[in-house]
Amino acid sequence: MSATKRKAADVVVPVEDENDLLRITPLGAGREVGRSCIVLQYKGKTIMLDCGLHAGRSGQGSLPYFDEIDPSTVDLLLVTHFHTDHAAAVPFYLEKTSFKGRTFMTRPTKGVFRWLATDYIRVTNTSNAEASALYTEADLISAHAKIEEIDIHQQMEINGIKFTAFNAGHVLGAAMFLIEIAGVKVLYTGDYSREEDRHLVPAENPGVAVNVLITESTYGVQSHQPRIERENAFLKQVRDIVRRRGCCLMPVTALGRTQELLLILEDHWGRNMRELENVPIFFISSLGKKGMYLYEAYIMHMNQRIQRQFNRTGNNPFDFKYIKTRTNLAGVPETGPCVVLASPGMLQSGVSRQLLERWAPRPENGLIITGYSVEGTLARTIVNEPESFPALAGGSVSRRMTVKNISFSAHVDYTQNSSFIDELRAPYVVLVHGEANAMLNLRANLLDKYRDSDYEIQVFAPHNIDTVRLHFHGEKMARVMGSLASKVPREGEWAAGILVEKDFNYTLVNPADLQEFTAVAPVVIEQLLQVPYASTFTLLRHHLEQMFGRLELATETSNSGKAHTLRIYDAIDVSHFSWKHHVEVEWQSNAMNDMVADSVVAVILNVESSPASVKLTQGVCGHSHGHDHSRAESDPDYSSSESKVPEQELAASPKPEVDSKPAHTHAPEKERDIVTRAGGSAEVAAKLAAFMQNQFELVEVSKDHTLVSVRLGGAAASVDASTMAVESDNPLLRSRVASIVARVYRTLGSLSHRSEPLPEPELELEGSKDKDAADADGLSTGDQGGAGEADDDRGKDIDIKIDVDSDDEDDNDSLGDSDSDSIVSNQEAPDLPPADVTNASSA
Repeated sequence: MSATKRKAADVVVPVEDENDLLRITPLGAGREVGRSCIVLQYKGKTIMLDCGLHAGRSGQGSLPYFDEIDPSTVDLLLVTHFHTDHAAAVPFYLEKTSFKGRTFMTRPTKGVFRWLATDYIRVTNTSNAEASALYTEADLISAHAKIEEIDIHQQMEINGIKFTAFNAGHVLGAAMFLIEIAGVKVLYTGDYSREEDRHLVPAENPGVAVNVLITESTYGVQSHQPRIERENAFLKQVRDIVRRRGCCLMPVTALGRTQELLLILEDHWGRNMRELENVPIFFISSLGKKGMYLYEAYIMHMNQRIQRQFNRTGNNPFDFKYIKTRTNLAGVPETGPCVVLASPGMLQSGVSRQLLERWAPRPENGLIITGYSVEGTLARTIVNEPESFPALAGGSVSRRMTVKNISFSAHVDYTQNSSFIDELRAPYVVLVHGEANAMLNLRANLLDKYRDSDYEIQVFAPHNIDTVRLHFHGEKMARVMGSLASKVPREGEWAAGILVEKDFNYTLVNPADLQEFTAVAPVVIEQLLQVPYASTFTLLRHHLEQMFGRLELATETSNSGKAHTLRIYDAIDVSHFSWKHHVEVEWQSNAMNDMVADSVVAVILNVESSPASVKLTQGVCGHSHGHDHSRAESDPDYSSSESKVPEQELAASPKPEVDSKPAHTHAPEKERDIVTRAGGSAEVAAKLAAFMQNQFELVEVSKDHTLVSVRLGGAAASVDASTMAVESDNPLLRSRVASIVARVYRTLGSLSHRSEPLPEPELELEGSKDKDAADADGLSTGDQGGAGEADDDRGKDIDIKIDVDSDDEDDNDSLGDSDSDSIVSNQEAPDLPPADVTNASSA
């Protein structure tokens, strides 16, 4: 959102698969120091690392390039520490954009951040135009409430993103973040220091293999003085200034490295009280003593030295004896000797700028720059000791005071940074948070250092909004859980189950173990299909019973008409409504029920066009019924009172031959007789297998050719070829297999060489049965959708005729084996010619 933006020139790494592409884009801190904001994108996840402002700019120009990414797509915002250049834009991003993700900081960072952001708002609103204020106190309060806390070494996982915080040194509560997505590990250091000082622990090595390291490059190839030498040089400079009765000014941040300087001064004044007892030290901060109390609250996050001191004395190590804390300039002398630490650190505005303009013209005074000075700030400019500098009120201020730069900045130097990189040995290193020269020098030095070593390293130094693209090809590993894990498959064997993927983790389980070992809960899917149908219920029932055997019937009457519901295998409901032009098929979805439902729908779609239906409804009876046919022909749902199937007869229709409760069914004696005539159980078993081979997942014949086993969707059934008995623990599968066995029975009966008529199978309707039963199924020749008054003689003409040698194609679709029969088992054994079932009277 800044005023000037370069055209991006992406750093390109060859990739093979876009799904395995990791993108790293600096929205800030790319070849600059300030407004740190790094975006990671991988496997559809987006993480933002830090969200700061640029200290050398103001207003919208100080923000990262937020417009390069849709805030609503960001899953996580992880903030490493509370400094302005890493955290001050958080309230703006949380309250002024469409960001809906989650934000995390360590507990000390969240506590201190609130007060530093408040100070930022105060300074911005008093030092700049109102338009420069990016957010209000209300925005800060709202944003602060949304921030979640994470402890050091705590691992969290959110939507497939694992992240862990590690000590980073630098300032109180500073953290590195180790992020893992789909097995790829990225370590973002933020600002870090590997040197233990008076109150902080040094940065730590996570101790895991890292694929990508994103590290600061603030000092490039520079190396710091050892800590003791640096402290001695600092104290000497302070003593020189106060000995010449000058005022010593140190611009600092309110919290952070300032506390380290205060500990050094407090210790030195205590050991040199005689010399320095008349030299006051002032720490001027808008937080006043609140900052010191914050540090007392988080002592357990500091090093062992501070904790031991606190436990021994019970006193707050930051409640100083020789240092006076102020919130303004009241009580600060115009002349020395004195020592003043005042914020802000970059001398852009505030108390430190006021004191600089007051003391700069006097040569006895001195300025000590103790931290890193950002390019574009007065702190960076005055290090070069200019003769004058601009005043806030206009004009210029002459400079005669001494200027020294003794850095206590807790950033790694080259020695610490290169050592850390060597320990991790990440194949990819991305440099951020460094000015262009420092960053490029560090990159060149690292590449040269490892050029002839076994450490293969690629180092990137992207500009802002340049994207580093890295390709990772990871193998997918699945854990086998539950009953599947009880047996280790040998080489070449398959482990079959349900593969569950959640947050890039894969689990293979048996369907029965799904709920126990995964977060997936099985649900019941209710299926409802409306199938166009304009013919009669009687015809529909006939075709369905030809396919599935006797069906349960339920009838309801309403003002609109009658609704008949047929129950198939105690699983599929087929409903016919006299006032609608469709049939409703309803069932609970599973592998078995879906298969049967497909067959039901196929039967319904073929009812009206089936040649068998045409034969059932064609022509007018050759005898008088004493009623008018004209209405029956014009109204397919019309049937006279004489021929209409009574409701009580429909309700009393025979139940399916195979009950859903027993575990097996026994074939009648006449079916065993058919086995004998067909050539024995071995031949029957072979023909049964041929019928079933395309309807089930697995069809096997036992070695003694007496048993045929089938399997479908985890359920199993078996048929005894000698007795035709069906056994299964699954009632639906048992009913389905029994229906097919009945069809095989009819076919074998038609092929048997017999000297006497074969007995009719129980699934067939015999001509000698009660006439009313025949009429109920629409089998009477005179029944045209319910129109007709058949006499006894006419009813006895109905018979089943087997004509193996018949070439009449029309007869192939007759009542005994209609088209609806062939829908499910149209892949019959090639050596079994189809049974030709005709109506004797019409033949």
